Amino acid sequence: MSLPSSRSSTDASSMWSWNEPRPANGSARLHTSALQAAETPQLAYAIMISSLIVLVGLVLAGVFVPWQQTVTGSGQVTAFAPEARPRTVESQIPARIQAWYVNEGESVAAGDTIAVLEDISSAYLDNRFSDRIAESRANELEALELKTERARRKLSQARQKLRSAEAKLDNAVMETKTARERYRRADTLHAEGLTSLRDLETAQLKLRKARSDSIAAAADLEAAREDVASARLDVRQQESSMRAKRADLDLKVDNARERQAASVVRAPIDGTVARINRPGAGQTVKKGGELALIVPETDDQAVEIFVNSVDAAIIEPGRRVQLQFAGFPALQFAGFPDASIGTFPGRVRFIDPVDDQGGRYRVVVVPDTAGPAAEWPDQTYLRQGSAVTGSILLSNVSLGYEIWRRLNGLPPQIPVREKQYKRTAK
Repeated sequence: MSLPSSRSSTDASSMWSWNEPRPANGSARLHTSALQAAETPQLAYAIMISSLIVLVGLVLAGVFVPWQQTVTGSGQVTAFAPEARPRTVESQIPARIQAWYVNEGESVAAGDTIAVLEDISSAYLDNRFSDRIAESRANELEALELKTERARRKLSQARQKLRSAEAKLDNAVMETKTARERYRRADTLHAEGLTSLRDLETAQLKLRKARSDSIAAAADLEAAREDVASARLDVRQQESSMRAKRADLDLKVDNARERQAASVVRAPIDGTVARINRPGAGQTVKKGGELALIVPETDDQAVEIFVNSVDAAIIEPGRRVQLQFAGFPALQFAGFPDASIGTFPGRVRFIDPVDDQGGRYRVVVVPDTAGPAAEWPDQTYLRQGSAVTGSILLSNVSLGYEIWRRLNGLPPQIPVREKQYKRTAK
């Protein structure tokens, strides 16, 4: 009987709490709970203060934290000197491969035989072609030499005739003088009556004959001189023709020998045979066809990376570069080059003045010998053609400026050259 009375008292109390006003002390407790519910939680205060501290820290970092601007490009490892780059061995003639004398991976020296070819041109099928050309050259030159010798003999005969004509002219001149003196003497004696008219006429006839002989001798001398000049010209013509023919025949012989020598392919440099493009004997190759690839043994190392036209305009030779080679673990921090791990230093050597027909410009980077002492990996591990990523270091700016620049899509600052800055300062 006690339980029902207890439940009834509880229900009565509940009915009173909702339908009738509470006592004074119950009203105070309800008011205090409402104020506490309306107050800002302590966690919100902590979050707001933390956010404010982070915001102030970001502003200070943007103003005072330095940032190294960079231009990034990718490319491959190469060699700076042209003779240190891989060299292709090409066929100089259209031919058929007879035999290979090297295998891939073998080391060769300059001049070593790589392969022997068989010329498939119809004009050079004869193995003794160069010898036959040399024999033909000798026969033609011998014939030309005989013609030249004949012309020289004619010149010698013309000179002898010239000397004979000169002697005849001298004799004719002397006879003319003698005849003239005799005629004068006969004329004087005839005037004095010491000689007859017949003697005077005889002296006069001899004078006329001497003059006629002198004129004929002079004509013969002129003809002899013309013969000498003509013979001399003929000799010069024959000698010139022989020299021209000799040069032409020598060129043919040299071409034939070079053609024959081109059938033996030799290594142009010291290095390692990296690739053979025409394996097996019996295969034909065209003129200029690539036979093999030889990689030289050298310590020359360089890197070529490609950047766009906007970045190429602000890059100048001498800029520091941080390189990350494929296969070498590295941890690179953009903007903080000194904190990067596993990168290798380099310097920009030059930038191509023209693009690669795709809007990219090639930047050649060489090891930085004046910077931090970090040598590039050996050629055994860093082979030519390996992929590489490079970050070219530019101006130092604040972190805030860098964020603002990237949000607005602006290019990096153009670096001021040291010499130009000094001239401006003066």
